[in-house]
Amino acid sequence: MAEEMTVANKERLVSDLRVVISDTEELLRATAGAAGEKAGELRERIAIRLRDAKERLSDLEAALVGEVGDLEVRVE
Repeated sequence: MAEEMTVANKERLVSDLRVVISDTEELLRATAGAAGEKAGELRERIAIRLRDAKERLSDLEAALVGEVGDLEVRVE
């Protein structure tokens, strides 16, 4: 049961990260026309961090799929 909660918590984390990534992408699009050197630098840093977050999310999803598969095998 504790292991199932861990999977459920990870699934929730994946879902939350997807929302944050989506909101950040929307914010970047909305501020694309904002002028100023600082705004451009901030958008660039955010874009890099967003790319990194997407990669980590992909890794987390792959690990979660593996864990769920392991649980299914044990249940059978």
